[in-house]
Amino acid sequence: MNRKQLHSKFTFWFLAFVLVLPQLAIAKSKAVNPDKAADIRKLIKMSRLEDMVLLSANNILDQILPMLKRAMATNSPAINEAIIEIAKNATLSLVGRQIWSPGGLVDRIVPLYNKHYTREEIKALIRFYKTPLGQKVASLRPEITREGIIVAEQWLAYLKPLLTQAMRMSLEKEGYVLVKKKKK
Repeated sequence: MNRKQLHSKFTFWFLAFVLVLPQLAIAKSKAVNPDKAADIRKLIKMSRLEDMVLLSANNILDQILPMLKRAMATNSPAINEAIIEIAKNATLSLVGRQIWSPGGLVDRIVPLYNKHYTREEIKALIRFYKTPLGQKVASLRPEITREGIIVAEQWLAYLKPLLTQAMRMSLEKEGYVLVKKKKK
């Protein structure tokens, strides 16, 4: 793979990653009361949204970057590792800066909270996150999410053959016959 192809592939995956995050938060709605918006920002900070976003970004990079690494044509593993590390650090740094920047993720999420919660509910959630239990929930959220991702991946691996069998049986019930291709 030549340098231009490598650059195109990296650009594709980088853009794919960058475009995933806004999907979490695109919400255009009526203007949010500034006091309620301030409370929502406080709640977002207390609930550790930033940690969750960076964890998600890191997980996405952990899936994408090995593909980039395999696509790189250099013969030097040290150079490959350096490039991967630079790409990962640059991406996480950009994502981290954009979370709280004007027009960033938090500005896009505030209207979602405004849409789904009353000001009183936001204040109740803030009170909760000030309690020892709320602080524990917030502090454990990244670890539980990280462990949950592993459990979900294991569960999906378990489900794969069951789903394949269920789909095959459903298709056969409807009169479709699946034919396995012979390996050459």
